[in-house]
Formats: sequence, C-alpha cells, structure tokens
Amino acid sequence: MIEKGKSITAFEFEIPKPETYYMFCYTSGTTGDPKGAKMTHKGFVACQSLVEYIGLNLIESDISISYLPYAHIFEQSCFIYSLARGFSHGYYSGDPLKLVEDI
Repeated sequence: MIEKGKSITAFEFEIPKPETYYMFCYTSGTTGDPKGAKMTHKGFVACQSLVEYIGLNLIESDISISYLPYAHIFEQSCFIYSLARGFSHGYYSGDPLKLVEDI
C-alpha cells in the first residue's frame, strides 16, 4: 500500500456536486436491520444554512462540545459547522457524570 501510494504523483480533486455523498451514517437498526444512510453535500449545506436562518450567529470565540458518537449525523453537522465558522469544537470524556466538568 505504501509503495503504491508513493507511485502516485498527482491527484485531481473533483469538486463535489449537491448529490455527491458526503458520508454514510450507519443506523443502529432500532426499527429493522442496521443500514448505511447516504448523506449528501446538499443535506449538509442545507443544515448549515438552517443555522444561519434561525440566527444562531456563532463566531470564532464560541465553543461547542461533542457528546454524541462521532458517526451521529447531528454530531457531524455540528463539527462541520465549527470548521466552517472557525470556532473551537471540544469532546467530552465519555462519562455523562463528568459532562459539566468537561464543559
């Protein structure tokens, strides 16, 4: 794998289209068999726009904290928004009893 990677000298980045899949969000199977839900760039852009629409107006000095699993779609949306807006994004220790301390 490493040798194959070294042989690649150029990579052409393709700009994603609205229908390009951003990620697969795997469900737990609560209502049936677990499955991978296809999440598109269009959906993530819409989510980011909704935050702007409701007037949340987060800025670089704001901080968010993750408490959901990273694969959770809401967690992904929050993380992407923090990258887009340039504010800090922290992670809690995993112990619900220490969430306030982590914050």
